[in-house]
Amino acid sequence: MRAQLRQVGENITAALAAAGATLNDIVKTTTSVTDIAEFFRHVDVRMEYFGALPTSTTVEVWRLAHPDCLVEIEVLAVVD
Repeated sequence: MRAQLRQVGENITAALAAAGATLNDIVKTTTSVTDIAEFFRHVDVRMEYFGALPTSTTVEVWRLAHPDCLVEIEVLAVVD
């Protein structure tokens, strides 16, 4: 999960840059994980990318779209 969190952070960084935004423009995240206990062992990686956000939701789900996926993060960013 640690590696997947890091990859998701890099993917989000790149997607935001393509839209003219940065991680600082994020106003909300929704995180789905297949093992919430494992997720909490790697919160430091999440904090590297997202910090203490204004609002965030994390939920444990039985399965994500691909069986190898352990984490999915959706972000909402606002730019002027």
